[in-house]
Amino acid sequence: MPRTTVDVLLVSPGTTAGWRRLDAHAAAALRDLGLSVAVASSEFRIARHLRRTMQLTDLAEAAAMRRATTRALHRHRPRAILFSGVQSTMLQPRSRLANAGVRFDALTITNRPGRANALQHLLERRALRRVGVLLPAGLDTTTPAIRERPTVAWPFPVDIPAAVPAGREPVVLCYAGNPDKKGLDVIAQAWSIAAPADRRLVVTGIDPERGRAYLRQRGAGEPAGIEWAGNLDADRHGALLSRAEAYMSASRFEDYGIAQLEALAHGTPLVTTPSAGGYEALPLARELEPAFVARDERPEALARALRAALEMPAAARAAYSERARLLVAPYSDAEVRRRLEQDVLPALGL
Repeated sequence: MPRTTVDVLLVSPGTTAGWRRLDAHAAAALRDLGLSVAVASSEFRIARHLRRTMQLTDLAEAAAMRRATTRALHRHRPRAILFSGVQSTMLQPRSRLANAGVRFDALTITNRPGRANALQHLLERRALRRVGVLLPAGLDTTTPAIRERPTVAWPFPVDIPAAVPAGREPVVLCYAGNPDKKGLDVIAQAWSIAAPADRRLVVTGIDPERGRAYLRQRGAGEPAGIEWAGNLDADRHGALLSRAEAYMSASRFEDYGIAQLEALAHGTPLVTTPSAGGYEALPLARELEPAFVARDERPEALARALRAALEMPAAARAAYSERARLLVAPYSDAEVRRRLEQDVLPALGL
């Protein structure tokens, strides 16, 4: 059967809701520019593998994406290949990488440290040396691991509402989809220490029973004033962000931090620990108000930062909101699409 010529083959892992949303946005943006797009994905679901080692999980994903790409190339002849996530490139043949780009947030060398993950580090280095252009989601492209390759920053898009309400409700919002990675225990302890009167801590992204079980396991306990909102769609989460007094984050490692950027896009003060990783919102939070960034990862430090945010006068809160929305403008849909058209496509030879 003859293959169909397409402009772009988008190799999308689809392992998480975040990647599925980002790749759907990328495919739509490419088509809006008049390009033909084919999508290669797989049935691999990362949640089924997380009880194993990260090495086995990454290798299983890499193998699944190689098979999906092979199937797609039997049907299509792309002018360029766009891979999402470094795992998608790890086991690909050299011939597929030379005329390809890879979009990624954190590299495995940073978010999978240690000798137990040495094989991924090796495969990642090999793939990154072979890929035609690197497309990091972070605006800082001076990372030593990628500085010797052709590199174009292509941020993940963040919804920035045209306007946000001036009034706020007595609510602090946080996300705990992966409660250990997101530091739900640290947040709960900080909330108990700060003991903000007549306010609610609204936790999203996790089933209430799972959240309570995790806190019991960590010996943190369920603090007073906590409210479990469960999994929310983008519109409901955005509505909460626009009304919240603050957004609290305590990630033990942050690959990128879309939720924190979304908080700033809604003009909501970001209270955060200085999480390791490619945490895009962290330098913005420090620029906006250093007092809202905890000195370390301890609950006591986060509680002090939370108190500072909740005690902010109304005029200062309005100024913070306006500046925050300006600082996240480089992550807007319009700017991400401009970078795609003017920077990414030429780098891919399109």
